[in-house]
Amino acid sequence: MNISAIMGMRISPKNYNENRQNGTNKFGLKMSSPLSADTISFTGTPKNANKVWEINKEAARSIRRKLAAGANKVENFMQSTFADLVASEKYPKNPLSEIGFRLKSIGSIAEKTGSRQWKTSDEILAGMTDLIGAKLVFRDATKNKVDSVLDRFIPFIKSRTIELLEVENKRPMAVKGLPEYKAAEYDYASIEFLNKMITIQNDVWKKGGNKQRVKKRLDDDFTDANYCATHFLFRLPGKSPVTFELQILGNNVNEAKHIDDIVFKKLDGKNPSGSNPEFDKIFEPFTNNKFFADEPNAKEIVENAKETLNKYRGEVFLLQRRKEPLPYHKKKPVELFFPLPYKLFPSDIEIKYNISSTDFDYNNLNKILQRAKKKTEKPKAVKTKTTAQEKAK
Repeated sequence: MNISAIMGMRISPKNYNENRQNGTNKFGLKMSSPLSADTISFTGTPKNANKVWEINKEAARSIRRKLAAGANKVENFMQSTFADLVASEKYPKNPLSEIGFRLKSIGSIAEKTGSRQWKTSDEILAGMTDLIGAKLVFRDATKNKVDSVLDRFIPFIKSRTIELLEVENKRPMAVKGLPEYKAAEYDYASIEFLNKMITIQNDVWKKGGNKQRVKKRLDDDFTDANYCATHFLFRLPGKSPVTFELQILGNNVNEAKHIDDIVFKKLDGKNPSGSNPEFDKIFEPFTNNKFFADEPNAKEIVENAKETLNKYRGEVFLLQRRKEPLPYHKKKPVELFFPLPYKLFPSDIEIKYNISSTDFDYNNLNKILQRAKKKTEKPKAVKTKTTAQEKAK
């Protein structure tokens, strides 16, 4: 891996487009095959998932209903605290591009209970800490901007309005083994500020006689897919305490994550929401066990393709993190990703089974997802002028 070339590279729209046109790979990352944990989960779901242990959909739906009040509480807190920092036409230099929220889907709740062997509602609500999620997506994700935004949590921690339970500073595997100052270039928040938040929370607990301490992984949490983010676990105390995950990431990484969430789950044999028939057909070589039934080395074909695709995923995330912040646009421009420079399958296999490696390019997958999104969006109502005669009626 030419790590020195990567580390010295800041990506602007201009030199990114040059890379895109020549289709070359300047990274040469060596990715492990296949990835062992969901790069997005606060704690990766173990591989010993067991369908027998999964709760049924009705039980998962009931769990989700119980979260509604807590989810509203989280959304109200986040909006009231950070909404004024979202970039707009009036304030284009604001650091945030969006504040996101989500409740874990019914299918995901059921799948995770299968891997953790949780059965009762109390077990699930207590143990599944990512049931409620929020994220702060940064337009400008430079450290000083991120630290200044996170500073808004400090008075709430001191006043016991919110509690910080865990911090995970996720770094790309590509920087493992590099000097700390180099690895830290991919961090969103500074280690110094994260330690400040942790110290303040620990002091608050200590003064209240609570022996609890913030769990942390700040400099050794490397992700195989080179996913960069800072993950927090917070709790809003009260009669009915609410625990939620908060992701901190840049807009460019967030754009890749929309696609990668689905790609990872497809490669992991899951059926993610947000997919569509066109997307499903592309990934059939990975999801259909009988797709290469006539090939004696079918398993090897699929595993090699997975390894290559995982390598590409890592290159996409690494490049997305290195892009320069973009100015605010009322209409979000189309994101351009590093183009897939490899064949996933041998040429004879691609011809025989009508597979095109370019279909797996994140630029193509993004187009598919955007088309599907447009189809589900409701058309805006057309305003018509009311004539004087119509008003009189």
